Amino acid sequence: MAHLDLANLRTCLLDDTQLAAVALHRSVAGHLPVSSGQLVVCDPLVQAEAPALADYTAPAGRHPVEIIVHSGRPALAVAWFRPREALTASALHWQMARWTTQDLTGLDEDSFIGYPVDAGIGCFMDTDTQQALLALIEQSEGDEDSNWADALIDHEGLDQGAEYRPWGEDSPHGLVVFTSGWGDGVYPSYWALDTSGVPVALVTDFLCIQGGDGRDEREIADQAYRDSLPAEEAEALARLVAAVECDDADTLRELLKDAPQRANQIEPGCGGTALFEAIRLDRPQALRVLLQGAALPALPERLQMSRVASYMDYARFLKRPRSPALMAVLEAPPMAAEPTPVAARRRSFWDRLFGRN
Repeated sequence: MAHLDLANLRTCLLDDTQLAAVALHRSVAGHLPVSSGQLVVCDPLVQAEAPALADYTAPAGRHPVEIIVHSGRPALAVAWFRPREALTASALHWQMARWTTQDLTGLDEDSFIGYPVDAGIGCFMDTDTQQALLALIEQSEGDEDSNWADALIDHEGLDQGAEYRPWGEDSPHGLVVFTSGWGDGVYPSYWALDTSGVPVALVTDFLCIQGGDGRDEREIADQAYRDSLPAEEAEALARLVAAVECDDADTLRELLKDAPQRANQIEPGCGGTALFEAIRLDRPQALRVLLQGAALPALPERLQMSRVASYMDYARFLKRPRSPALMAVLEAPPMAAEPTPVAARRRSFWDRLFGRN
């Protein structure tokens, strides 16, 4: 079976809140005019003559096109032939789009067919629009004042998707264009089919995300950490960082009294620890309270960088030198621990036993 990232494709059906949870958002690119029903997906700058897709046709009309955006670039481009809100992900069947000359039967699960991109742009268009575009290209050849390619490249909003209508707003022709994810390559498209086998959408996957998730491993780990924190602990960590900012020693002592480990625990809101924030904000008094006379603990791994493997490294890494008072706290040797009273109690017991004072 050919490559199919079902979670990626179903992402286009998520609402805005669900998209935000996986670091994605939706952009409305415009409307695709369809007259012949035969659709073309291609890089219009290098393969405007690409053949139409086989197997299915789109209904005539003007259909909305949405872009699922990841890190400012299109991850999925979706032409809707039926309102998204009326569709249920589990009821849809997905089939890789192909040209009549392409055969899907020999593809394994890691292979796909798609259209090549060599100018960083993809599009949806009807074959009637394609004929008009090819005529425009032929007409503009040799005409320095009619460079349609430059006009397309300079078209505003390509990263969010946009309509391209060089024939004017009153023309029945138009294509929807968008940048191709992270750049050139070969990208598959898929028909979304209802239970009757009728296409309800056409989606191009620019392979920027996996499993419908736009987050990287670090972001996923950070979310798992946030989810693992009890609400009261998350609140305590937030208060701890706020106390560092205000240099509120009393609140710091209160929050650390029964949980000294909080000083070196990452607070999800700022992404650092209270110790990290004390150094960043140059708060020597707060840093002293956080350390409670102990040695600097190890810097949590997720805060480490190529030149920063410890809190001392971080203090020296910052562009503006830290104050002498803060550096003195960092460089101070840990205070000797007070002797445990257990031994004293034992001596007192034996003294009493043998009558010694």
